[in-house]
Amino acid sequence: DDDAAFELFNRAAEVGDAAAHAELGFIHGVGWGGREIDVPRALLHHYFAALGGDPRGQMALAHRHARGVGVPKSCRAAALYYNPAAEKVVESVDAAVPGISPSVEKHRLRRVTDASWPSARAREQDVVQYYQYSAALGNANAAAAVGRLLHHGAKGMTRDHKAAFRYFAQAAAAGDADATAHLGHMHANGVGVRPCNETAMSLFKKAAEDGSAHARYGLGYMHLAGFGVERDVKKAAQYLTQAGEQGSSDANFLLGAMRARGVGGEKDAAKAVASFSVAAARGHVPATYNLAMMQLAGIGISPSCDAATTLLKSIAEKGPWVKDIENAHALYTKKNLRAALLLYSKAADLGIEAAMANAAHVLERAGEWYEEAGFDPETRLERALHYHRLAADQGNVRSLLRIGDAYWYGRGVKRDAKKAAAVYQQASAHRSAQAMFNLGSMHETGVGLPKDLHLAKRYYDMVLTTDPHAWAPAKMALWRLALRVAIEARGEKIDEIVGVLRRNKDLVVAGILLCALACVLTLRVAMGVATTRDRRERAGASAREAAAAGRDARLAPVVAPAE
Repeated sequence: DDDAAFELFNRAAEVGDAAAHAELGFIHGVGWGGREIDVPRALLHHYFAALGGDPRGQMALAHRHARGVGVPKSCRAAALYYNPAAEKVVESVDAAVPGISPSVEKHRLRRVTDASWPSARAREQDVVQYYQYSAALGNANAAAAVGRLLHHGAKGMTRDHKAAFRYFAQAAAAGDADATAHLGHMHANGVGVRPCNETAMSLFKKAAEDGSAHARYGLGYMHLAGFGVERDVKKAAQYLTQAGEQGSSDANFLLGAMRARGVGGEKDAAKAVASFSVAAARGHVPATYNLAMMQLAGIGISPSCDAATTLLKSIAEKGPWVKDIENAHALYTKKNLRAALLLYSKAADLGIEAAMANAAHVLERAGEWYEEAGFDPETRLERALHYHRLAADQGNVRSLLRIGDAYWYGRGVKRDAKKAAAVYQQASAHRSAQAMFNLGSMHETGVGLPKDLHLAKRYYDMVLTTDPHAWAPAKMALWRLALRVAIEARGEKIDEIVGVLRRNKDLVVAGILLCALACVLTLRVAMGVATTRDRRERAGASAREAAAAGRDARLAPVVAPAE
């Protein structure tokens, strides 16, 4: 009941509830529940939500300032609002097992896979069950994989540290060095088991001898902090450097922190930035945050507000308040499209590009349920186009294509072939084979773009080099283009021929039907002739067999009966 929810949110907001302000900001911002869009009121509610510490209000305002949506565009303001949400994610990072950071699964909806989403989810569950089955049969790799899933609570599995510990122990017993290292980190941090630095050190040493980067990171951390061993910064740096060279993001983060603070040597901001960058490229949250702060301040690197804001946004989007996009996908697979649209719209209001594209996808394919839910069907395609524009503004090439299609076909906007061509050119710059094909077709026909067969061929050739899967349609287009060129070279305009055919549609259809009828009659006659010939051949064969049998009967000797 949207009206009842709206009333309750208003009451809660009146007493200063930040979460209620965030909900009202969304409702007024998108006009949910049949209400008129009221951007100033939405901004006011988002401001109070952000002021009250609600990450959704902070992210909504950050997104609007970053893109200039309803407010002045300001990178500094965007960074200011993203920062507290990002800090909360950094504080929640679980360091018990290295290499694992908080994340949110952002499934992207596709037209061609709509029918297969439930089966895709079932296949994902089948894979998890297969790993569990393989682990039960003694497969060390499968046991380690299940342990990581249980520790992180991913792929539909509930987080269970004790169960994860058992799977890691099974894999470690079979000789898996990384699983042994995971056990060391769990012992060191007391996750799923009682803390014990001596046991952790023993496990780290054993796994490090087998080449585990996680184990070498563990040894480096223990020597740096003096846990279970005498503090030795030099030895810690050696272990961390080895682990970092093996690709450990945690080790690179610690090395960056040591270089930034001058631990074990002089401060070196440039080297700290380099270490943080390597770790951030692998998704390490604290390293990403430190890199963003250094970029904002211009420490060890040229200042860049845009780059820093992008990093802070990527961190904020890992928070639990973004789980709406995961829940929306679950609802979508269950065909609860209204609820899925609600959650996708909420996530889109926070500036999440995948949610924007998914909301547009649901709107484009909304059926009778959309009007029955109280929405205006006349504005459905306009809303879808609005979300596609927001997604395209963040680099979604597929949304760019959908905007071009909207202008080409007049969906949610007045038909304009020239604007469609302009959008397709933007998508083509992002190496979109579909956009290149569309531009080739437009140059070939002269609709929306000047007719230029040479440019048309160039675009079709680009399709072939860009996307091998588009070989068949691109080749057919090139053959058609070659035929067009050949016909026009003889002075015959193919457009005129097509125009004549279009003006005489009835005659063309009648001719096609007559040809089809002639083919059917010819086939029936041919089948009749073949049937008659077959019957004659069978009759002749029967006659020959009868004649042969009679001849044999006349030649057979008469045998007198025995007395």
